[in-house]
Amino acid sequence: MPLVSAIIPAFNGTSRYLREAILSVLGQTFQDLELIIVDDASDDDPSSVIPSAPNIQLFRRTVNGGIAVARNSGANLASGQYLSFLDQDDLWEPTFLEETLAKLSENPKAALVHTDGYKINEQNHIFEYDGAMKHYDTISQILRNGHDTATNGTLLRRHCFTQINGYDERLTICEDLDLGIRLFQRYPLIHLPKALYRHRHYPHNASRSIPSPQALQGRKIFLEKHVPSCTRGTAAGKALKKDWAQYYSDKGKWHLSQGERKAAQAALITSLRYQPFAYKTYLRLMRVALP
Repeated sequence: MPLVSAIIPAFNGTSRYLREAILSVLGQTFQDLELIIVDDASDDDPSSVIPSAPNIQLFRRTVNGGIAVARNSGANLASGQYLSFLDQDDLWEPTFLEETLAKLSENPKAALVHTDGYKINEQNHIFEYDGAMKHYDTISQILRNGHDTATNGTLLRRHCFTQINGYDERLTICEDLDLGIRLFQRYPLIHLPKALYRHRHYPHNASRSIPSPQALQGRKIFLEKHVPSCTRGTAAGKALKKDWAQYYSDKGKWHLSQGERKAAQAALITSLRYQPFAYKTYLRLMRVALP
């Protein structure tokens, strides 16, 4: 039985770096592992880019369930004491598992260890160091005490993951933030300040700055879920107001992109009730009035 189960959720991975992600797992200095690839009802055939190896298994879902469902499916198939998730277009440094396992061994009560990373472009060129302790005034950071537990740079104890019921499958976005919050509420989290994974970024596309209805719904569920932890007057309570303001401002932006001016106006006015001095929201509201 392997000590570590590495899980890669994949969707149309043949054209989106899946093979490179797999090779970064197989190239680990620590080799007591299994690799589970969960294909989330792709249009392509992922087996065409998967190397032949005895410790790789491919599980194919017949219905697309989203990233949280795919990760949970992989965890349910896992046999290792530890779990680690890697997105199909990201990479691990060769010593990622070796160094994170050593850190967890030193901290037996910790649920996870998370590392710093590199931001890379499509050609795998590093353009930025990404530190994993962030203290932004958002509830996702405050409720994790600054631990930015990025999925690709995290090794978890399987029993801790199981005890909190894994990823919340209702969330189409923020599912990793939610997992980190729930783990922090019950267990110590450990930060290893070393870049041991690479997260791929793509060129900015203006249309991608407009959130989809699915993303907006996911953010709404996430915020509603953590309202009880954000007491009025505390840092988390103040951050919640700011997060709601951003949510409604982005919702207004989406309605405006669809030509739904009345719905956009209502959402933007609601945003200003949470954050009255947000000038970007005022600019969006002015756009509603333009012919």
